[in-house]
Amino acid sequence: MAAQRKTGKWTQGLNPEQRAAVEHGEGPLLVLAGAGSGKTRVITHRVAQLMERGVRGEQILAVTFTNKAAGEMRERLRRMVGAPARAVTMCTFHALGLAMLREELGRGRRGKGARFVIYDTGDQLACLRGLAGRLRLRRNYDLEAVLARISAWKNAFVEPGETPEADDDYSQVAAIFYPAYQEALQALAAVDFDDLVVRPTRMLEREPACRERWAGRFRHVLVDEYQDTNGAQLRMLRALAGQHRNLCVVGDDDQAIYGWRGAEVRHILEFERDFAPCKVVALERNYRSVARVLDLANAVIAQNAARHAKRLVPTREAGAAVRLVVLEDGDAEAAWVAEQIEALLRERRHHPGQVAVLYRSNRLAQALETQLRAQHVPYRLLGGRSFFDRKEVKDLLAYLRVCQNPADAISLRRVINFPPRGIGPATVARLSDWAEAHEQPLFKAVERAGEVLEAGDRALPAVQAFWGVVGRATRRLRDGADLAGGLQGLVEDIGLHDEVLDSNQSGAAYERRWAGVTDLLEGLRAYGRQAERPSLRDFLAQVTLADRDQDKEEEQGERVTLSTLHGAKGLEWACVFMVGMEEGILPHERTLNPSASDMESGDLSEERRLCYVGITRARDELTLTRAARRLLHGKPRERAPSRFVSELPAELLEVVDRAAPPPEADVREHLRKIKELLGG
Repeated sequence: MAAQRKTGKWTQGLNPEQRAAVEHGEGPLLVLAGAGSGKTRVITHRVAQLMERGVRGEQILAVTFTNKAAGEMRERLRRMVGAPARAVTMCTFHALGLAMLREELGRGRRGKGARFVIYDTGDQLACLRGLAGRLRLRRNYDLEAVLARISAWKNAFVEPGETPEADDDYSQVAAIFYPAYQEALQALAAVDFDDLVVRPTRMLEREPACRERWAGRFRHVLVDEYQDTNGAQLRMLRALAGQHRNLCVVGDDDQAIYGWRGAEVRHILEFERDFAPCKVVALERNYRSVARVLDLANAVIAQNAARHAKRLVPTREAGAAVRLVVLEDGDAEAAWVAEQIEALLRERRHHPGQVAVLYRSNRLAQALETQLRAQHVPYRLLGGRSFFDRKEVKDLLAYLRVCQNPADAISLRRVINFPPRGIGPATVARLSDWAEAHEQPLFKAVERAGEVLEAGDRALPAVQAFWGVVGRATRRLRDGADLAGGLQGLVEDIGLHDEVLDSNQSGAAYERRWAGVTDLLEGLRAYGRQAERPSLRDFLAQVTLADRDQDKEEEQGERVTLSTLHGAKGLEWACVFMVGMEEGILPHERTLNPSASDMESGDLSEERRLCYVGITRARDELTLTRAARRLLHGKPRERAPSRFVSELPAELLEVVDRAAPPPEADVREHLRKIKELLGG
């Protein structure tokens, strides 16, 4: 019997739209929650309101996409209603699926089936690498791209052997991997993350008793970030809520940015049709950003045709003008942004934790990291590893440290067998034992390997060859003005390109690894251009000191944030810089020119939503930047402004073009002053 409807304290302090969502009784409810409109508050207050009406906590299920979001909702509800909050199930789709799978497989004769391990992405790729050798394919494939296709088929409930015919090589090879991959999982008693949703959903759909158990257990189902659901998750929700229809979904089609991982924005666009009749509530009042930021966001997203008609309504003052700053090139862009941030922090206009730099591509982070380190600005990275933490970069930096200081035993141990040259742990142990016995640093043992190792030792030529590489690199790097040339010579000397190319990776995976090498080379060139007296010692000192500063700030939790636009979703900062506002970056080149191996290429509407998400992260100040030219594939290229900027009304942006030559009048005035100084 339905609980009696009544209002209570959980609707106090809400605006009319929030109150309407919280007070809604039974039946489907779609809450269109614009950026900064208080959607988490609506979800938790609605759960509290249901409990006040008499719905038991164990009858309520709230599902979201991250453990962090689920934990925050759970804690907020606990503060609101106390101990009864523990009875409410608040979790991710995958946690829900895992609980269902374990309980259902643990019943009766199937009890042994509940014993399984869960494979993460690394485990999945390792499994595919093992299969690649057995399948004897004629070429190497980017296994991440293969795995993405298998994942898409799983979530579409396509069985191995039933994959659709395809013209591209990657879909064809994925169809070969798929049955072998599933057999391997079964043999290893393993499931992957897709299985955690797909397998329990199959049980719900095929077994009426299972569906009755779970649909009867949860009489009210709430879903956060509904625009991010994929096909399997929607089918799970239909099975759980199809009978009682008490399904409340909260989301924003304008923030649907995960199409590349299977999310389907049409789920939120078609909810009214799929669950008709339903109530729709739009939360348009934005409590986060100043009016000028919202004006820009509204103008950008209005260009998308397929969306719910809604507009963010400001509740704050106009705020500072939004600037678009054009810089000469990528180096100048990164340097200008770093200088602006350093000034903000030095003048105490913002704390480090209130500032963020957002970008579409991780490739832009390297120049930003280098410039922030040069300015001694503490930072953290979201949505990707630090450029200086990539394996190839750390290995090359270790080589540079050995060239600068051969006594650096840690760096020496790291690179003595990189790339592999036949110097194993036993050889390193013999060298270390000799150094310790003779009270010498390790490099002395390497230098005198002919005395330390026996003449017939197969590792001896490799050790001597390694020390020859170090010697040649050291001589090249003495010229501080051409550090990049010295590193380039080292890269060629050790055959690093062939090592990366021959590492059973190709396509995007190979490009990601090799990009670290090319980016470090470009970073050294930029350092050489900017430093007054460039030297290897100074460059390495900048890296080391910046690391120490960052460790200290990490403890205090006060750092500037560098993040991809995807990684920034759900977060906010007082001051935001969005860099790389160019065609080919935002929108991404993959969208404009998709490749057969790339599953991440979305459409222009999703790229525009990504731009909208970035804009709406800013509370008080927003600056957009782009480069007039940028180094691409080793050559400077002219860059066109992003179409998302070009589409905007001129009055919404204050344009500062630092790449343009100075006006003629300014040049004449400058010459006049020079003449005065020279006495006419």
